[in-house]
Amino acid sequence: MKTMNKSLIAVALALAGFAAIPNAHASGAIAGATLPEQITQELTMVEQLNNAIQQVQQGFQSLYNQALNLKNLPMQLWPNISGQLQQLVQLVGQAKGLSYAAQNTVAAVQQQFGKPDSVLANYNASLQKWTGDLDSQISGVLQQYGLNAQNFQTTQSALQQIQDASQSAAGRMQVLQAGNQIAGLMVNQLQSLQSDIQAGNQAMLNYMAMQAHTQVNQSNSVTPILNAHTDPGAF
Repeated sequence: MKTMNKSLIAVALALAGFAAIPNAHASGAIAGATLPEQITQELTMVEQLNNAIQQVQQGFQSLYNQALNLKNLPMQLWPNISGQLQQLVQLVGQAKGLSYAAQNTVAAVQQQFGKPDSVLANYNASLQKWTGDLDSQISGVLQQYGLNAQNFQTTQSALQQIQDASQSAAGRMQVLQAGNQIAGLMVNQLQSLQSDIQAGNQAMLNYMAMQAHTQVNQSNSVTPILNAHTDPGAF
């Protein structure tokens, strides 16, 4: 019974999109990484998430097809469904965490190299919009399948709603359909996030290189003047 409760909690969080954000991602810092390394690693992470969510979506589709063939959703399939949903909750949380991390990376670039240009400002706005759109879409799916998004604001209320749904074949089918659709929209969302991060991170690397080049040129122009002032023969 305890195992089932833990699974249901994970299911509830997954469906609501309120997964916990990994601490490293939430802070926008990857331990031991320099800023350029972090920018590069963010792209690697979103590629890995993209591959993982496609596998989860395929798993949901397989379970959904089984349910259609059986014309109902027996309780025996529930452990497999809850397992897929536990993976989904992790991926939703990691994706949202990566979005926040990327936003914080823009802030770190700004702090170190000055106010970003319009390209980076637009990139940051795009990341914020992505997170808002994801929450909105998940809420819409919940409502579509009779799962009130307001009841997912706390773990306790979400658990109660999922527990109620899992007690009947119709309720279990609702949960499966919702999870299947959320996994599908996450495939599209992660592809969009991957495109944004790829373009944005390249813009950040270009901006950092440009600023560094400017600083070197300024230093080179100042050095001869300083040397002239300290050379006795110059007076």
